[in-house]
Amino acid sequence: MKLWTTITLAATLSARSCVSLTKWDDWAHGRVALQDVSIHFRYAGSGPPLLLIHGNPQYSLTWQWIGPILAESFTVIAPDNRGAGDSSIPPDGNYSATASAADLKGVLDFLNITETYVFSHDKGAGMAVALAIQYPSLVKRLGVSEYVLPGFGYEAASTPGPYWDLYGNWQLAFFSVPDAADFFIRGREREMLSWYFYHGSYSGGSSISEDTLNRYTTSISKPGYLRAMFGPFDSRVVADDAKFFTSTIGKKKLTAPTLALGGEALMSFLTRPAFENLTESLEADIVPKAGHWIGKSWSSHR
Repeated sequence: MKLWTTITLAATLSARSCVSLTKWDDWAHGRVALQDVSIHFRYAGSGPPLLLIHGNPQYSLTWQWIGPILAESFTVIAPDNRGAGDSSIPPDGNYSATASAADLKGVLDFLNITETYVFSHDKGAGMAVALAIQYPSLVKRLGVSEYVLPGFGYEAASTPGPYWDLYGNWQLAFFSVPDAADFFIRGREREMLSWYFYHGSYSGGSSISEDTLNRYTTSISKPGYLRAMFGPFDSRVVADDAKFFTSTIGKKKLTAPTLALGGEALMSFLTRPAFENLTESLEADIVPKAGHWIGKSWSSHR
């Protein structure tokens, strides 16, 4: 079965009994020490390797529902990005897509993986694309979801419009000044996350359980981790990412066959336009009854 078929049918598969699946909390832990960061990852399953790359404000817990389903067909590796989950904070504050891609390459090298499928979400999509650009022989197939790359529409999406209100995407502009975001949100991490998950979900606040919300809150409440969560949104990082993407796939398309997914309630109209001119082979699909948090939206229909 093709990876694309496996992923896009995951909502249907998750409706079956999950008794036989290896629960997320039972997945094995791994850690690799790289030059400037220590990257923690979870892994389970058997079969061809599949690297799952989360976005912000999440960590590898993103995959707690869809991961066990995929692990029935693949050896799934789910790292915590630098400055997230149980990975360390980079001392130089570098959260660029290329720096994170180097971390991912380090994890794969540690596991002696020379070719892998990749699926990504949100900010993780930029990291996945950077990985595919820099190591084309490593990425067998690339999956991205709910993201527009810097240099190709991200900046417009993060620019406040006159029609914006509390439920607009103002957080992209707010997070672009991490020191300010950290100052105003510190001590209210749970309130911010609760709003963020509600804002981007298909079914409102009920789409995220109290346990999951508490786990994310605990994660970003650790010293330095709230500030780190804003790192990939930093306007300087976005500018660096835009320069990298426009100078690479802006001139020569990705060769890896690419799947782009968008949630029905959020980025469905941007999914194909966001990537159709950046890859030689594109399949674009909409995930029904899903908002931004695609992995959790799927699990709601079990």
